[in-house]
Amino acid sequence: MKKTLLCLIPLMLACLHLSAQSSEEISAILQAEKATASQVSYLPALYAERIKENDNEDAAFKILQEEGLFAQNVSEDSVVTLAQVCYVYAKTLNIKGGLFYSLFPSPRYAFKEFKARGIIPSTIDPSTTISGRDSLNLFNSCLELLGELE
Repeated sequence: MKKTLLCLIPLMLACLHLSAQSSEEISAILQAEKATASQVSYLPALYAERIKENDNEDAAFKILQEEGLFAQNVSEDSVVTLAQVCYVYAKTLNIKGGLFYSLFPSPRYAFKEFKARGIIPSTIDPSTTISGRDSLNLFNSCLELLGELE
């Protein structure tokens, strides 16, 4: 119970920071056993002001896909890997990386950058699928990295 409560506190702070977006969207993300491309797109697109608060996850996904963050063969309901999530968050939040990420911005090097910064465990596999709750925790960690939350 304590662990769940401690995980929810930073998540609530991140949600408050992003202002009054749809609680239904956040609830759907939290309940997802495996995060989808549209769910992973919602918060970073909202934070980066690429969508409006009344837009939904699918609108966020389409915008990020047009920007090249998702391949054309990826659909809104596709389950995403941890490497893909790292790449989406790094690009939309403008997280600066090391030499290889700067030269070759890709999911692989975004994942390695997050591992090097200690945002994700060093033993985790890039092809791991993550839950909606884990994707929100990762998003919160990115905000903390940017100095947005304290």
